[in-house]
Amino acid sequence: MILSGAIDPRIWQAVIAGAFVALGWIMNGWQNRRERRARRDERVRDVHRALYAEISAYLNNLGSEQALDIFCADMVARMQDDPDFAPLIPTESDDLIFTAIVEEIHVLPRTSIDAVVLYYRQLGAISALISDMRAPSFRALAAGQRIQMYSDYIEMKKQALRYGVYSLRLIAVYAKEGAEAAKRDEEAIRQEAAPASVNTPDADPSGRLSG
Repeated sequence: MILSGAIDPRIWQAVIAGAFVALGWIMNGWQNRRERRARRDERVRDVHRALYAEISAYLNNLGSEQALDIFCADMVARMQDDPDFAPLIPTESDDLIFTAIVEEIHVLPRTSIDAVVLYYRQLGAISALISDMRAPSFRALAAGQRIQMYSDYIEMKKQALRYGVYSLRLIAVYAKEGAEAAKRDEEAIRQEAAPASVNTPDADPSGRLSG
């Protein structure tokens, strides 16, 4: 029984011990959350770096929309000169990294996911068209139909180039300035990537993706 407002020292000890335990839980929870954020941030950087490298390699091979137009014009001229000529279209495997990490794509911010999925979906459409163009039925088509399919193939590559530029620029902004900057600049970057005159971007202008 408590008399004259006095509190049993054992109660104070229990209160103090409980406070230390509660503080320990709070600190432990805060530290765990901080470690989880750090691990997630590191994983985002790893995935971004890997995708940046794969997309950059493909864009460098494409060169530019102007280069694709020139190549297409030369090939179409050859097909027009020789109605029996059908170009041999090589198969492509430019999504190996994406395929390997696709189950972890959810770790990326929305801006990156949207752009990257657009890009790799375009590569998938190109691969499907390549399969059609490598089939015997392609050679059986009239010259005009083969020319149209080949022109569509080049146009799809040009669109892949635009989506690739879009993806790389968003990844670079995220690496340099963070998520809010990527959200802020998303529409402007998309518009910049859209014009047909765009060339492939310089490799990682921020220098943050390789570090």
